Amino acid sequence: MNYLTLFISLRCTQTCTHCLYGCSPETGEHMSWDVFTQSTAIAKDNRITTLNFFGGEPLLNPQFFPMLQTVLENGFSVILATNCRPLAQKEFFAKFLRLTKHYKENIHIFTARDKFHLHHFDPAEIVDNLRMENYGVVVSDYSNDTVLLSEYNVHNQELRELNTHYSCCKGSWTDYLGVLPDGRWTICPPSLEAFGNIFSDSLEMIVKFKSGLPLRYKQGCTECLKDFKDFRKEFDTTRATKELRR
Repeated sequence: MNYLTLFISLRCTQTCTHCLYGCSPETGEHMSWDVFTQSTAIAKDNRITTLNFFGGEPLLNPQFFPMLQTVLENGFSVILATNCRPLAQKEFFAKFLRLTKHYKENIHIFTARDKFHLHHFDPAEIVDNLRMENYGVVVSDYSNDTVLLSEYNVHNQELRELNTHYSCCKGSWTDYLGVLPDGRWTICPPSLEAFGNIFSDSLEMIVKFKSGLPLRYKQGCTECLKDFKDFRKEFDTTRATKELRR
C-alpha cells in the first residue's frame, strides 16, 4: 500500500453539493492528536511512506501545522488535498512556506477547479503563488463531468444528472484506506458508515476486508457502495462466527 489517507478535518470552508461527508463551515469534526499519532504509528509500522491529508478541508484543523511538521520531520511524504482557501490568508500562507521550505520535494498538493468548487472559491492565484515557490500542484476539474455519489447526496437532483458511472481510482482500488477524525477506518468506495476502528481493528484486518469486497466498477461507484454494505454484513457475520468457535 503506497499511502494512508488521514481525514484530519471534516469541517470545510465550503458547502459543495457533491461532498460525501456533508462538510461545511459549521459542521465536521477535527482529528484529535491521539488519533493522529496512532494513525502515523500504524503507517510507520506497516512501512507506509506517504500520508494523504484529506477532508473536508485539512487546513482547518487547529493542529494542522504541528501535524504537518511532525510527519515531514519523521520522513513521510505528504499528499495535501485542499481547496486552497485558507492559504489566501497572508499569515497562514507565510507560515506554510516557512514550515515546508526544506520539504518541497515531499509535498504534493492537489486542488480542484470545477463548477462545484468555483462556486465558492477560485484557487488559481494561490496555485500560481505556490508554483512560483516551486511546490508541485495538481489542479483537477473532474467533477464537471463525474462525481461519486453517496447515500448522503444521492437524492440531489443536480448530482443525479451527472455521469455517475465512474470510479475515482479508475478501478485499481489500491491505496484507498483512510482514517476518519474519530479513528474509524473508511474504505474506497467511501461510506458514511465506516468499518472498524484503528484502536480495535488492525490494518491487516481492514486490508483483508478490502481485498474480499466484490467490485463492479463498470456499473460505477454507486453500485460498489451497495456491494460495500452487503459485504460488510457478511464479513461481520463470518468474523463473529469464528470468534465464537474459539
